[in-house]
Amino acid sequence: MRFEVTTGPVAQFSGEALVIGIPQGSPGLDDIAKAVDAALGQYITRCLKAEPPVFKAKLGETLILPTYGKLPAAHVVVLGLGKVEELKTSQWRRAVAAAVRACKKLRVKAAAMGFPDAVIQGMGIEAASRLLAEGAGLGQYDFNLRKNLSKAGEDNGELAANGASSLEVLSVIEPQADRLEVIQRGLRVGQLVAEHTNLARHWVNDSANYVTPAFLKQQAESIPGLQCDVLDFDAIKALGMGAFQLVAQGSEQPPFLIHLCYKPSDTPSKKIALVGKGVTFDSGGLSLKPAASMELMKMDMAGAAAVIATLKAVSELKDLNIEVHGFIPTCENMPSGISSKPGDIVTAMNGKTVEVNNTDAEGRLILCDALTYAQRKVDPDELVDIATLTGACVTALGKVAAGIMGTSDTLIQGLQAAGEQAGEKLWPLPLYDEYKVFLKSDVADLINSGAKGQAGSSAGGMFLKEFVDKKRAWAHLDIAGPAWATSDVPEVPKGGTGFGVRTLLYYLYGWQA
Repeated sequence: MRFEVTTGPVAQFSGEALVIGIPQGSPGLDDIAKAVDAALGQYITRCLKAEPPVFKAKLGETLILPTYGKLPAAHVVVLGLGKVEELKTSQWRRAVAAAVRACKKLRVKAAAMGFPDAVIQGMGIEAASRLLAEGAGLGQYDFNLRKNLSKAGEDNGELAANGASSLEVLSVIEPQADRLEVIQRGLRVGQLVAEHTNLARHWVNDSANYVTPAFLKQQAESIPGLQCDVLDFDAIKALGMGAFQLVAQGSEQPPFLIHLCYKPSDTPSKKIALVGKGVTFDSGGLSLKPAASMELMKMDMAGAAAVIATLKAVSELKDLNIEVHGFIPTCENMPSGISSKPGDIVTAMNGKTVEVNNTDAEGRLILCDALTYAQRKVDPDELVDIATLTGACVTALGKVAAGIMGTSDTLIQGLQAAGEQAGEKLWPLPLYDEYKVFLKSDVADLINSGAKGQAGSSAGGMFLKEFVDKKRAWAHLDIAGPAWATSDVPEVPKGGTGFGVRTLLYYLYGWQA
């Protein structure tokens, strides 16, 4: 999608669809809506005042009206903004996404919209512009890569277009010419945030026969402006990453530990390391998952996708005085003659021994060595890992929120605040000392799965904490629930959500509404 910024009366837009935002319960229309309503013979007002109302202006509600030549635009999309007092960042983002999806249903290629007064008053012009571009980009997304392949395409691996309608141009119309530069700046940032969230979605949605550890390696290596170093299986073994090695050895797909680095031109204000779990397919190993739940285990690399996409966005946005490192341990977890067996004991990179009583608790095994390596390699001020780690977190928080836990209240609260601005919910879970009982093994320093149905998310966090330096500011994000959507909302269609990309970018850049 391309954004164009123009000045002039919004009602004079001559394209295919004009979007008009209206708050719920508003005593009157703002100037933009009044002009459009007048041209349509007060039809919008009549829809609002009908008993029962034809249009209530609820958040994301749309009413599509043909103009029959009364306006230069062929259609008006009346967009509900929800209640004014609730018009925060997520509400405006979601409303714009709903408008874009309505335009897609109309199969229009060009649409336009201005900024409702309520939006500008609530968040200012630059934030409103950024969130407009985010919502538009997120609402535009559909995963169609593998649909409608031609026979020739199936034979040679090339992909044919699937004919899906997409909005190509969204014109943002602003009557005040002195605001155009600020609007363009906000749109550029929001567009990049949406593009990279969609990139992570794209990788999560694609199948595991395409998205392999080698694929993630290739994507990381292709990012311009970032340093990329990769450890192969021999290097992983040579460094003593016994936990990572044990998970990876059961697959014919070679594993990698990818290290991406962004360095600002000036002295950085701090150094942060992001670690993303990259299990490109998780069968459960010999502790085999049930067939009904295995199909979606292509999404067990959602943490890795979020970290790579975040670093790629930083490389394009630049203008960040923080040194950012991304560490991505990536492999498959498969059953084979050389897979790990329940009861195996391995030595992790930090020297601790681990009894593996459940090969399906593999994420913490690859992460523990990656966390050790990240700390030794770059000694970060802050350490954040993001992973689809536990089904227990889905049980606790559902698909709505990720669990967050760690050693630094400041870091946890900062990420929570960023998530609130980004439209991604993070809910704190405890790491009580009493949970150490879940790590107790009779034959090793630790056991990888000892919770037995109790506090499984916190048990996973407690395991990872054993591999974090005691004074390190560390946060663990368990995104097992929100990484995959099972029903549509305007900005998140079914499938991979790209969860974490926006939160991490909002945290790094400190964007506010």
